[in-house]
Parts: sequence; C-alpha cells; structure tokens
Amino acid sequence: MTDLKRILRIPRVGVEHEYRWVVPAPSLADTAARDKLRGQLIEISGLRLADQASILQHTLCFDDREWSLSMANCSLTALVNRGQGPSWLVAKETIQWVDGRRDVLEMSEYIPDAKTLSSADALAGRPGQHLSRRVPKAGEMRVFGYLSQRRTKAALLTDQQATVGLTCDAVELRDAASRLVDTFAVVEVEANQASRLDLDELAGVAERFSAHFGCPPAQTTKPQFAATRLGWSRS
Repeated sequence: MTDLKRILRIPRVGVEHEYRWVVPAPSLADTAARDKLRGQLIEISGLRLADQASILQHTLCFDDREWSLSMANCSLTALVNRGQGPSWLVAKETIQWVDGRRDVLEMSEYIPDAKTLSSADALAGRPGQHLSRRVPKAGEMRVFGYLSQRRTKAALLTDQQATVGLTCDAVELRDAASRLVDTFAVVEVEANQASRLDLDELAGVAERFSAHFGCPPAQTTKPQFAATRLGWSRS
C-alpha cells in the first residue's frame, strides 16, 4: 500500500464550528455570481486570503424511514468528489447551537469506491458505528436524497494565523429516484479545532455577514433541510 493510500485510510475525528446562511438561489446560480459573492465576502470578513478553489461535489444523504438521525441532530452522508479528490463517509453530530454557531463533532472515513457503497456499508464503517451507538433506535439506512453542490471556496487567515473556511454553494436537491426537488444556495463560514480567540473572530465575521445578508444564520443543517423537503418533520 502506498503512503497516500495508507494516509487516506486513517479515520479522522474533529470538531467543526460553523455559521450558515440560506441565500436567494439566483445569487449563486453560476460561476461568475459565486466568484463575485466570494470576493465581496472576503472583503467584508476583514481576513487575509490564503487560497481559493471551485469544485463540484455530490452528497448522498442517509437516514432510516423514521428519520431517526435527523431527529437526533445527526447526519450520515457520503461525499463524492468525482475526479477531484477522494470520497468520504461522514458522520456529524450537532453538539450545540451558540448564537447561531453550530458546534459539530465530525468523523470521516475514506471510501475506496463510492459506486459500490451500500446502505449496509454505510453503517458498517466507523462513522456509521458511532451513529449506531449515538442513536441506538436507528433502523436500516437508506439513501433518501442527493445533493449536487457547485462549491466556490476560500481559505482565510486570522491575525493568529488560524484558518477560516468560506464556501458559497449552489445546491440541487434530488430525491432517491434522482428527480429534482429543489434548488437553493448556502453560504458557510467555519473553523476547525478552534481556540476561544478564533471563535471570537469567527463570531465577528458572522456578525458582518448577517448584516450583509440582512438575516441571522440558519438554525438547520443541509441534511435536515433536505429531509424536510423530502418528508421529515420535527413534530
């Protein structure tokens, strides 16, 4: 096994702190619009640009028929980066919401071949095993929807040299039969494994973004938003 393959197979656990805004879909409808908004937000953030990129990412969203993961503020997804990098099986658990900031425990594991991933495989991996312990009543997993995301990303640096990630996403939501259900646009700003100083600076960026968008951060996750459009309700 080459060093790259060996490194990819190391499972990863981390903590993510993020703010998210749902914005009008036309504002991120094409590459030029996403690039324009990214440039505006970089300037508004007051942070220094370190890197930027644009990718197309496909996400398979898993849950059981009772929506047990969604109800427990958890998610299980497969991120497929076709031709642009490895694919991952990802479990996320929302630990808390703090003034619009979502604090998330994230576990990811490399998928050698996303085309052969089954619902049983999704729970058999380390991320799925964690969620089985966290949500013991979860039943058989199924793919309930697909997200196709055209992502325009930027890595920004704070004065403490911490990295803040900025992403502008144009998203298509499809059901399990691949029928288009909805299109929407999302802006996210996040930091990983952040110190209190980093979180304070991240909060300042989020406050400026909220003023720019004229609304507070959203209080739901992408998989929960998809689940809501495809039949899930908290009530």
